[in-house]
Amino acid sequence: MESATSTKPHLVLFPWTGTISHVIPMTDLACLLASHGADVTIVTTPVNAAIAQGRVDRFTAEPAHAAAGITVTAIPFPGADAGLPEGCERLDLIRSPDDVPRFFAANKAHGEAVARHCLRLRLRDAPRRPPSCVISGMCQTWALGVARDLGVPCYVFHGFGAFAMLCIERLYEHRPHEAAASPDECFDVPDLPPPLVCRGLTSRQLPPHFMPPASVGGKALQGMREFDRAADGVVVNTFEELERGSAALLAEATGKKVVAVGSVALCRSPGLDTPQSMSDDARRCMAWLDGKEPRSVVYVSFGSAGRMPPAQLMQLGMALVSCASPVLWIIKGADSLPGDVKEWLRDNTDGDGVASSKCLVVRGWAPQVAILAHPAVGGFMTHCGWGSTLEAVAAGVPMATWPFFAEQFINERLVVDVLGIGVSVGVTKPTENVFTAANAADGGEAEAVAEVVGMEQVKKALEALMDHGPEGEERRKKAQELKLKAKGALEEGGSSYNNLENLIQSFA
Repeated sequence: MESATSTKPHLVLFPWTGTISHVIPMTDLACLLASHGADVTIVTTPVNAAIAQGRVDRFTAEPAHAAAGITVTAIPFPGADAGLPEGCERLDLIRSPDDVPRFFAANKAHGEAVARHCLRLRLRDAPRRPPSCVISGMCQTWALGVARDLGVPCYVFHGFGAFAMLCIERLYEHRPHEAAASPDECFDVPDLPPPLVCRGLTSRQLPPHFMPPASVGGKALQGMREFDRAADGVVVNTFEELERGSAALLAEATGKKVVAVGSVALCRSPGLDTPQSMSDDARRCMAWLDGKEPRSVVYVSFGSAGRMPPAQLMQLGMALVSCASPVLWIIKGADSLPGDVKEWLRDNTDGDGVASSKCLVVRGWAPQVAILAHPAVGGFMTHCGWGSTLEAVAAGVPMATWPFFAEQFINERLVVDVLGIGVSVGVTKPTENVFTAANAADGGEAEAVAEVVGMEQVKKALEALMDHGPEGEERRKKAQELKLKAKGALEEGGSSYNNLENLIQSFA
């Protein structure tokens, strides 16, 4: 343990607890910072601390990182005081739309408790140097006050890519959505230089930043914008070669330091998860993949919060089981599906990992990084969450894009139109999420509108994704080129490596 006189910078991280897909990248960021010589403290809630600690333990199990200085601190989450069920410490764990405002109230009170804890870190008998910098996840707007009380800089880590954040800045500046005659009228994001393009967006497809202030969660999101403007800089999970100058343009647009440090998921050696350390589901996935031909499998997953309405899931399922390629399909929330859908899944898919089966279904969690890295995987149908997008890029796997909500429609434009490594399924409307459900329950108009993408439309996208003609091979070539660049960015002398070094040295 470092003494109080250590010269190591000490960075304190506050992950946003919206979904697990925000907690994990910030934990990986902590691991990267520690691998570059910083002391790092992750401060979060007990449920999320357990996830972070497990990831940190796997990282420090590698001999090269055994001495990494990472501490995970759990501060009790006052959910019960706000009327939340026990353990409801992320938005993706809430059970009712009514719990959304309660969650934000509890999050604010949690921030007050975190502030008290961080101020104690300044005591002389603290085991480490006092904090040198605060890096906060989105919506943890209380972090700015903590940083100011500590007298240190405050950086924001959104979990979005630089291109999406640049588009958000351009939308705030030019507001083309306000001139649209209807929520479904298309417009382009202005003032993006070639080769960056973001065409054909609609108001429904915009990130939650543009929700009306009176909507459920709208006030908190408006506070997030004010937080962004007051923060000292932005840390982005990307690498400079991926987003074609977006990070530099974002810095110019915001007047802030923008530090590209990704892909953070590459902080761990891919061989660390041995079969012995994997869950039964994970071992079943990997064994099933071992029996498939190279680049033959379509991997289908829509992230930690992705839930399809039963009618849509059935259309997707019929497309997948009739697909010429073997399919590995991850379904979240399977236990809550209607009985007839469960029966269809039982009769038409395999849940046991039978080597000869054509469609393996996993109900819950699967080792996505390991799956994408498997040589049998030739395509990824994804919701375009930024973490999943980066993991596909790092694995060199082309994508079929099916955005659900948040900034995912913007990410789709990057994958398909800018990078040329994806094909669009053709989704035009967002899927219901915690915010739209809460607004509907509150008597407002839901932003998400029912849209069922038919089986034939899905099959067409799958065929394009797995096509081995000139277009398909060109996508694979571009994906493989980006894979090499992602790896190189974090190697010594790479763009993300140098950015991490410079960031840490600025606090030394």
